[in-house]
Amino acid sequence: MTENLDSAWALLRSLRVGDFVRSRELPPHIIASIDTLVDAFVAGDSDEKLRINREVEYTFSFAFFLYAGRAAVESVRRNRPELLRRGLGALAIENLIFDARDSLREVAKLYNSAQKFPQLDPDEVFRSVASTSTTPFNEALSGFIQRSGASKSLARFGLQESTPPTPFNYEVLGKELKRSSRLHLLLRRLRRLPGLRQILGY
Repeated sequence: MTENLDSAWALLRSLRVGDFVRSRELPPHIIASIDTLVDAFVAGDSDEKLRINREVEYTFSFAFFLYAGRAAVESVRRNRPELLRRGLGALAIENLIFDARDSLREVAKLYNSAQKFPQLDPDEVFRSVASTSTTPFNEALSGFIQRSGASKSLARFGLQESTPPTPFNYEVLGKELKRSSRLHLLLRRLRRLPGLRQILGY
């Protein structure tokens, strides 16, 4: 298991920031790497969870947002509600190392998707994940659950669902469509840093 985790972290550290400025799609081998980390995090005790949290670096933390967003979409497209917990697990691993506002944006997508499954109680699912996550993400997730319905909505986070016949997805809301997201702006800033260009091979 340790060898698999080391390989997963190595692949994440090899990510080039510039590869995700235009495309927000994670390649299959990166998805598989985060799958491995999520499995370890879910199965691990509190010490193991903290060890996994400490491995996350600012420069590749965005990959966990992209994974969570993908889980929110694919859970609905493929009728696989179990993917919602995996998306939340990825955010728990990232553990707000980047910015809580970006984490909550992905949480809102996952919550909206969870509401599409009649057999699920979204609050209960999220409460369960919060109870097995580490601080500060567990506190942020618990705080999200306690929000009013309007404060949990996609619109509150500047998001909307895609309009049919476009396949189910999440997109930026109305007038904000032309504005770069905070994550997008960060990626652009990172590209301009000579030191990071060398480190990331961009």
